[in-house]
Amino acid sequence: MTRTPKFSVVIPLYNKSAFVVEAIASVQAQIYPVTEIIVIDDGSTDGGAERVEAIADPRISLYRQANAGVSVARNRGIEAACGDLVCFLDADDRYLPGFLQAIVDLADSFPGAGMYATGYFRFWADGRRRVIPVSPALRGRDKLVKDFYAVWCKSPFLYTVSLAIRREVFTDGEMRFPPGERLGEDQDLWFRIAERYAIAYAESPLVEYRMDVYGSATQTGKVLDVLPCYRRLEERLAAGVVPHAMRRSARKLLASHLLDVARFRLGEGDVRGGWNLAADNRTGGNPLYRLRTIGALCCAAFGFGRAR
Repeated sequence: MTRTPKFSVVIPLYNKSAFVVEAIASVQAQIYPVTEIIVIDDGSTDGGAERVEAIADPRISLYRQANAGVSVARNRGIEAACGDLVCFLDADDRYLPGFLQAIVDLADSFPGAGMYATGYFRFWADGRRRVIPVSPALRGRDKLVKDFYAVWCKSPFLYTVSLAIRREVFTDGEMRFPPGERLGEDQDLWFRIAERYAIAYAESPLVEYRMDVYGSATQTGKVLDVLPCYRRLEERLAAGVVPHAMRRSARKLLASHLLDVARFRLGEGDVRGGWNLAADNRTGGNPLYRLRTIGALCCAAFGFGRAR
C-alpha cells in the first residue's frame, strides 16, 4: 500500500435528498483529502441527484441507473473507482473529519490487511448519539483481526460505512455485493473478504450511522428466516472453503444466527417455527445460547412467562 493512498468514496443514493448533501460535505471535510466521490443514483424520485449535480466539486461523479437496489449501486461504484482504497458511505450517514486519516494510519501499520475499519456511532435526529460497544479484544490500540468470525460472534464491530477495502481485493470478480438482497448483503462480502485477508481495526468511532430514517431495512426488516449470507457461509463450510483455523468460530456464528432467528419467530408468536430452528443440529455450534433459547421456547410453549 502506498504511503499516500488515494480514496474512492462510493455513495449509493435512493430517495435521500434530505441527507445526501450533508453526507457529501462530511467527505469533503476530511483531514486527509478524498480523491473521488462516486454517487450512484439508484432511480431516485425526490430530486436527490439534482442536489448532487449542484455541488461544485470536480471530485464528484454522478451516475444514474434504474432502481436496482443498493448492492447493484455499490457494485457499479466499485467498477468506477480508481482509488487505492474504496469506502462506502450511505447517503444518510456521515464521516467525522478524522475517518480517512485513521484508515491511512491503519494501512501504514497493517499493509497486508484487505479491509480497514473504525468504530462508529449510532445517532438520531433529536441529537442522541451512542457508541457501538465492541469486544474487549478490540479495545485500546489498533488491532489486526485474523479470525473475524470469532470476534463477530462477540460483537458486530464494523458497519458498511465505517470501513475501507483495498481495491486489489475487488480484482476477484466474485468479491461484490450480492444483488437483490435487502438484509445481510454487506455481511456476505465482509465474510468472504475475512476468509482471505486479515482485517485491521481502530476502536475510535469516526462515522455516524443515522438510525431514524423511514424505510431503512435495518429498522423495518424482521429476520424470520435464515439470511442468504448465512446460507452461503454454511455452503462454504461444507465445501471446506472457510480456512481451518476459522471453522469453529464460523460454525458458532452460524448457530448464533439460527438461534437469533428462532427468537425472532418466538417474538412473532411462532413457537413451533422457533423450536424447529433451535432444535436444528447446526445450532450445536453455540451450545449455551442454544440451551437458553430452548428454555425460552419451553417457557413460551407452556405459558411460564416471556422469553428473556
